[in-house]
Amino acid sequence: MYRSLAAVFLLLIVGVAGTSRIAFQQSSHIQRAVLPHIMKDVRLDWCPQCVNSFDDLVQIVLDIILQYGVVDTCGHLCELVEEKTGSGLLGFICTMGCDFLGLEEFVKLIEKADIDPIYYCEVMKICPINDNGDAKFKSFAVLPPRAQTESKIAVDMVYVSKNGTGTGEMIITIQTVDKIPLSSGFFLEAQKPGTYGERLVIDTTPDPECDPTQGECEQWLAGTYNITVLLCNGQCGSHHPHTALYDTARGSFTLYE
Repeated sequence: MYRSLAAVFLLLIVGVAGTSRIAFQQSSHIQRAVLPHIMKDVRLDWCPQCVNSFDDLVQIVLDIILQYGVVDTCGHLCELVEEKTGSGLLGFICTMGCDFLGLEEFVKLIEKADIDPIYYCEVMKICPINDNGDAKFKSFAVLPPRAQTESKIAVDMVYVSKNGTGTGEMIITIQTVDKIPLSSGFFLEAQKPGTYGERLVIDTTPDPECDPTQGECEQWLAGTYNITVLLCNGQCGSHHPHTALYDTARGSFTLYE
């Protein structure tokens, strides 16, 4: 059992190397205001932890390599992972992959791989798979459609699923007046058939802590802003199995001074 799980880890890392997905950075201007109500069970409770933790594993292994240089054994590496994160789950995932691959190959693949954590957690049977799922927008509204700068804009949406949904994500992108790309992604747990609502809030106040020497700072100039929201099975833009675009919605709002 242990070695079979480690083999799955190997196949997943090799499989994700070189894949592409929709690239975005989490924008502090976009927040999820309404969390969907989900009937919890043990598997669903572990699913978001697995997805979030796997990204953390990649980052912490890279940090350890930078800090310590050479790590002698898998045991030493994975003990450092658990020690630095306080997560037994991360230590376990690290140990599975590293013991099977060997330390050198494990580190090499972590450095090269473009990881799809949803797919990884699905194959590990921590996140549920539904390849027959669906989701279609029933309503989509941007309110208010016209507002003064430094206002908050609500993006209200309702979608319907006839067959339930798989584990996936929702991505919002905003085409801004000053051409600075804004986007955010939000994890979606698998849902049963039904009707579901989401609300995202866009704060059009310029971030006073944004450092223009470190990156572009959105100024929220007067004009029209176009919004696109994607509902996806799996990770949006991934080429792995159990991935699909369910539906797309578009809207806009206008800011004035």
